[in-house]
Amino acid sequence: MGKTFDIIIVGGGVIGSSIAYNLANDGFKGQIAVFEMDPTYERSSTTLCVGMIRRQFSTEVNVRLSQYSLSFYKEFGERMEVGGERPEIEFKPRGSLFLGNKKNWPLLVRHQQLQKSLGVETRLLNTAETLQISPDLNPGGIVGSSFIPGDGYMDPYSVLRGYVKKAKDLGVHYINEEIVSILKERNRVVGVRTKGGTIYASALIVNSAGPYASEVGNMIGVEIPILPVRRMVYLFQPPRFFEYDLPFILDTTGVYFRHEAGRRILVGKSRIDEPPGFNFTWDRSYFNEVIWPEIAFRVPLFNELKFIRGWAGLYEINQWDKNAIIGEHPVISGFFMAIGFSGHGFQHAPAVGKALSELIRIGRYESVDVSPLGYQRIQEGKKVLEDEVVGDSISCAS
Repeated sequence: MGKTFDIIIVGGGVIGSSIAYNLANDGFKGQIAVFEMDPTYERSSTTLCVGMIRRQFSTEVNVRLSQYSLSFYKEFGERMEVGGERPEIEFKPRGSLFLGNKKNWPLLVRHQQLQKSLGVETRLLNTAETLQISPDLNPGGIVGSSFIPGDGYMDPYSVLRGYVKKAKDLGVHYINEEIVSILKERNRVVGVRTKGGTIYASALIVNSAGPYASEVGNMIGVEIPILPVRRMVYLFQPPRFFEYDLPFILDTTGVYFRHEAGRRILVGKSRIDEPPGFNFTWDRSYFNEVIWPEIAFRVPLFNELKFIRGWAGLYEINQWDKNAIIGEHPVISGFFMAIGFSGHGFQHAPAVGKALSELIRIGRYESVDVSPLGYQRIQEGKKVLEDEVVGDSISCAS
């Protein structure tokens, strides 16, 4: 037998670490353990993501999650200070710019109305106003854009390390062992067993295992409709550096791009027919054959560029409705979930961590009501439909 913990969190990426930090920071007095099988985070979805946060969503719950998280990230260094040292996450509040054509413009208009009703300063711009923000864009096929100043992007690895360091400073235990089974008695969790055979007792377990979430569900007999799906990102240097800062730009083709360190360009596009699996190889031909022609059309300067490198990470795609599953399982007592973010996990991590802390400590959500994202919606056959899933959304269709 190993140690007994009051809470065991399975998965130590940005979601699991945010939950651990919030619990400890909010005054939870019990022992918290985060199990992360890869202490290097080499293949963590957090460290391999593009590190953005935006409020351009079409559902209230996702807008609220982004609003809370954006405010948190602005104060991240101060909140994560340990021993007088503050992490530098290089947050760049340069805005998010979604381009619109005749097909998706009505959607952007409708989304702006929702966002403004929730206090977001979303601006609908005509073509000329769009070019004032990014003069090198080719306006071909564009009727306008949706722009939110203050959205931005940051270094995801620094964010993760900041959470981990602060959580440890608050007394959270990080254990680098692989969990292979979850133990239960009747309909209540009682602990976990690791690959080495050690049993750790706990009456509360949180599944924040990202792409591995369905495997964790299988350990306890809970069906979780989440699949790991590869997403590739590429970095290149343009022939001329822009004299202005790029916002996060989403083209009507689904290609997205932003500035990276050294004013290089980070670009990606989800491949809709990508088969599920734990695939971390990256494919340059996809850049050459698909992404490069599309981004060069939108920004003619990119017809010539210096390719630097690419990489691949995993999305945890919720096959039910491409939205997160958050909260306690309605049947298995003590089994909580924060999974299935389908690409939104990094940007919503601060709010999700706070929400789970509140639910576990006081039994209800106060800061952000994420009850629409509970597991019970799957049992009831209900879906939370989000138009603004970058790369999979009808709002990105040309």
